[in-house]
Amino acid sequence: MIRPLIFLGASATFTLAAAPPNVLFIAVDDLRPELRCYGETHMHTPHMDVLASQGRMFRNHYVAVPTCGASRYALMTGLRPTTATDGNNAFETQMPSSLPAQPESWADLLRRNGWHTVTLGKVSHEPDGYRWNSPSNNYDIGRSSATSADMRFSWNEILYDHGKWGAQRYPLFAYADGTGRVANGSPAWEIGVNGNGQSLPDEAYPDGQMAQAAIGKLREFADDGTRFCLAVGFFKPHLPFNAPKAYWDLYDPATLPGGSPTAPPTGANSTTTANSGEIDQYTAGSDRAKLRHAYFACVSYIDAQVGKLLAELDALGLADNTIVVLWGDHGFRLNDYGRIGKHTVLERALETPLIIRPPASLRPEVFAGVPAQGVVETIDIYPTIAELCGLTPPASAVGSSLVPMLRNPFAPGKNHAFSIYNSMTTIRSPGWRLIDTNGDKDLYNLSTFRYEVADVSASNPSVVSTLSANLSTQGTRPGTTYTTWAGGNPLLADPDDDGDRDGITNRLEYAAGTDGLDPSDFPMPVLSFENLTSLGFSNREAVFRFPIAADADDFTLLPSTSTDLGDWAFDPLEFLDAPQSGAGGRELRFRVRDLSAAKRFFRLETSGD
Repeated sequence: MIRPLIFLGASATFTLAAAPPNVLFIAVDDLRPELRCYGETHMHTPHMDVLASQGRMFRNHYVAVPTCGASRYALMTGLRPTTATDGNNAFETQMPSSLPAQPESWADLLRRNGWHTVTLGKVSHEPDGYRWNSPSNNYDIGRSSATSADMRFSWNEILYDHGKWGAQRYPLFAYADGTGRVANGSPAWEIGVNGNGQSLPDEAYPDGQMAQAAIGKLREFADDGTRFCLAVGFFKPHLPFNAPKAYWDLYDPATLPGGSPTAPPTGANSTTTANSGEIDQYTAGSDRAKLRHAYFACVSYIDAQVGKLLAELDALGLADNTIVVLWGDHGFRLNDYGRIGKHTVLERALETPLIIRPPASLRPEVFAGVPAQGVVETIDIYPTIAELCGLTPPASAVGSSLVPMLRNPFAPGKNHAFSIYNSMTTIRSPGWRLIDTNGDKDLYNLSTFRYEVADVSASNPSVVSTLSANLSTQGTRPGTTYTTWAGGNPLLADPDDDGDRDGITNRLEYAAGTDGLDPSDFPMPVLSFENLTSLGFSNREAVFRFPIAADADDFTLLPSTSTDLGDWAFDPLEFLDAPQSGAGGRELRFRVRDLSAAKRFFRLETSGD
């Protein structure tokens, strides 16, 4: 029997948390989106997966430059990359040396507005935060003294303990015995075992020690009530691929997938398909299958360190009012295209994980763990953190805030992302990648397979022309704010009012894409019984459906249900999907998990700024 149902349209006012949020920023070196939450089922990454399930995972995030220093410079400054900032010396040559710093970074913006800012590990380019006097082109040993901080005005504290490796060694290349890399003489990977063949503890390598140092700092903040920004930069999975044996043992080499695509794209400019020389600095780098196993072990090792930080946030009661951002500084070819390393503008070198978990008040339960598919880029992180903290970023930070996509994963992404490396510039749109190498243009159709297989520029001249024009244009999101939608009409000025007196609030009409001044055009929730066997359910399931606009930015959807009109909860609903509907919008579908009560009522609310 179909039970009586009532649909209520209402609107509630949304406000940021009363206390400004803390920030925990986690940078992971050379991390490609090879995580289980990104669909890579062979991976063991339970802690990053949990973070993705609680926040928003961005499936199509691209870095500005596929090399460490330049990518991190774009991250911290929010600047679109140029030929002056596409190298690893960007912090050294471009960062301000005197005040005012303009500001120099989003960390500086937070510091000047009352956050206590701390960096630990590799957040800028230098792995301990300082530039050192070193022998020319020597990353191995011989550093004599620190000259200045990579980011002079951003941090209240720069923390790093060089431990058994000593300050003379470059921290990034640590082996468990306290040595560092010797160029052309050290192995590309290490299985961390003791003399009895047992796995070494996490703290045998710098990343395990950094996790413990970060935990100590979080406890300090909790004890004294400090509003903080803690930025932690883990070294692995950067070469050399060194990790305790326990993480190697998570993987059966016989079952691990190989690189994909297996060969360079046909017709590609040779510059884009060149090998990175980084692997040549090591021995034992020719076994590609072993390198992949070693890389995966390092990813799982870092996942464990991330898990320790997240667990400590929970234990200290800090999780609900802390923004957590996990970001990879660039991708890495692991025999994909038959190559090893970054330093190219192909998809595998530019795509990285980006996961943002906002404060609890900004986590819409309805879309928990639903990934955002829109194109976004690293320079969008600056305005996103600023907005979440209630701050205004400088005009120089040219990215787009991703807060609308945190509220609603189906909000549109950007029309394109821009990246550069040496003579190569590239545009990534939702379906294409254009690469310009000194005027030689390659085009790749990525609409059916996300990696480059063959240059199709000759057969798609109009696409080449359109994307080429965008190479000099900053990508933007097409989202529409409530103010823009209202258009200055006094009947629509108050989002909680009902401009056309149809019983639906203005904000709900804005969210649904209906005309707030036409009483005959209003959003209509629908309850139907559908066959969901293709999704693993029965052939007769109750499905609650509601339309949303394609580009409405200023709302969070809050569906709920009740059996007595007193206690309302989302729990009996399960989000299914959001197929495209008319005018580019979507129809949200929710399965009703419990129909045992004699009556069930449904309520649909929206919230916004």
